[in-house]
Amino acid sequence: MSVHKNTILYRLYSLAGFLLILTAGKIFGIRIVIKYLRNPNPWNTVKLLKAFGAKIGDGATFKNSIFLDNVYEDKDSTGDFSNLEIGERCYIGDCVYFDLASKIIMENNSILSGKVSILTHADCNRSPALNKVFPRQTGKVVIGEGAWIGFGTIVKHGVTVGKNSVVSAGTFLTKNVPEGMLAFGSRAEIKKKIV
Repeated sequence: MSVHKNTILYRLYSLAGFLLILTAGKIFGIRIVIKYLRNPNPWNTVKLLKAFGAKIGDGATFKNSIFLDNVYEDKDSTGDFSNLEIGERCYIGDCVYFDLASKIIMENNSILSGKVSILTHADCNRSPALNKVFPRQTGKVVIGEGAWIGFGTIVKHGVTVGKNSVVSAGTFLTKNVPEGMLAFGSRAEIKKKIV
């Protein structure tokens, strides 16, 4: 039986699902909510994120699945979603990855297209040798008001994307983007040998 999204039956079904996941998350831990949000009922996404500490403005839309990492068990984890702040009328596409080791701030009317990854830290803690060469780095990421981040883009920790800027699809963004600018490109460079 197909249930239209605007019917009372659909809303009751969604509310029941939300209450079930909310209760399970409160009893068994946030891990349950994180797994649910990988294939959620989008109607419940905002409510669950808010229930576990995220700040989300009116009219924010999540297309479908999101991936939340470093919510717990990371050095800087908060154990909730309080490192996620999303403004009013923001759009988050499908399969967006949020690394919540530090703050991620999306200002009003900003857009994350599908498969965007927002990274707030980098470390090699599972490799003692590499960890000495590349110590842990963290930094909040800010997506400015009205900015659009294109499909498959990776935004590195500590980056700010200025108001009304556009980052082209597939970009690996390692530097700040000034207000009203277009950023694009991704290329690997061989720099030096690791000792």
